[in-house]
Amino acid sequence: MSAPRAKNRGRPVARAAEGRTGALTYILAATAIAGAVGYAIQLLAPVLLPDSESYLGFSVYWSTVYVLVAALAGVQQEISRATTPGETPASGATLRSFALLIAGAAAVVAVVTALVVAPSAFPDDTVGSAFWIVVAVVGYVATAVLAGVLYGLSMWRVVAALAVADALLRAVLVGLALVAHAPHAWIAAAVSVPFGGAFLLAWFFVRRRIVGNFRLDVGARRLIVNTVSTVTAAAATGLIVTGVPVVLRTTMPDVDAGILASLVLTITITRAPLIVPIMALQSYLIVDFRSSERPLGRRLATYLAALAAVTAVGAALAVFFAEPLLSQFTNGRYEVPGWVAGGIVASAGAVAALCVTGPALLSRSRHDWYVGGWLLAALATVLLLLLLPAGPYERVVVALAVAPLLGIVVHVVALRLPARGTTATAR
Repeated sequence: MSAPRAKNRGRPVARAAEGRTGALTYILAATAIAGAVGYAIQLLAPVLLPDSESYLGFSVYWSTVYVLVAALAGVQQEISRATTPGETPASGATLRSFALLIAGAAAVVAVVTALVVAPSAFPDDTVGSAFWIVVAVVGYVATAVLAGVLYGLSMWRVVAALAVADALLRAVLVGLALVAHAPHAWIAAAVSVPFGGAFLLAWFFVRRRIVGNFRLDVGARRLIVNTVSTVTAAAATGLIVTGVPVVLRTTMPDVDAGILASLVLTITITRAPLIVPIMALQSYLIVDFRSSERPLGRRLATYLAALAAVTAVGAALAVFFAEPLLSQFTNGRYEVPGWVAGGIVASAGAVAALCVTGPALLSRSRHDWYVGGWLLAALATVLLLLLLPAGPYERVVVALAVAPLLGIVVHVVALRLPARGTTATAR
């Protein structure tokens, strides 16, 4: 039985009237602002923190939080896919129960993760770090659920405002903590609190516009099953995107701290311009692939071709300019050879491409293959870093570049396979 047509009983039902062009403008603008703010924090940290060890501690904390946050981005993706306009208050009740369940599970995972990472990364503040990591993930669950509903309702301006509020609040708090040379606990709090703070701010303004004005296309059980798939894949995404400092610290414990810090800094500042915008567009891409009148294969090819061109230019620039710029910016404290920087940028393009093929699969509800591609990429990253018989530079470049290409192969093959119960392939 089809769902009853939504009626307006005095509350405005969200519409997609803003248009796709306007939507992309809002999201890209918000992504640019949030990305620039995060970028500024990453540039300030190695300059204001006193030594390589303290910078690695900051990077590992940031990385740990954002691996978990990246995993929870899978919640946002599935809610975006499942949400459509319509007055069905039961969906709100289902979503509240779902959010509480996910928040509880995320808190448990956060505690376990923090207690594993903290003793070696920040032994002087293990309990405090664990607490603030839990604060971060619980706050982000609320933000992810809200953002998913906003995407599903095509409330693009509110989505953009939510992203900007989170970034600006974090910039102010972390910037003050770094300038004041605050202890690790204060910096950890500054990184973590804005996730929940941005949700509370947005919820205050939009609550009346969304409560009772949306429906979910699946029940609670299917929503959980689908979310487990997207969260698993997003966790793998986080591992090979924001989790690189943790992975490098774990798989290369004997590498000199100066070399490791230089690699972490190079990866952080050269990959972000390619990966961060595509990561921010995941929910938009799902909606775009799902609703576009153009064949899926043609639209996907357009995105990938544009991404390949940008990657080639970025890698070439990194080969020639990254080494002197990085050395000059950090007063010679951190530097890597130009070819390493170019290889790292190329690896960012491969990860960004995987972030495009993934939403194409989700738009066709191919959650299993979506997860498979990301899991293969994450596993290959760790294994290559552990097992490659090469120096740290070669191991990092090969692992970060080859692993996402394996995931892309899985996704592209899956898109060519017929969907369950059909004989047609995605073209």
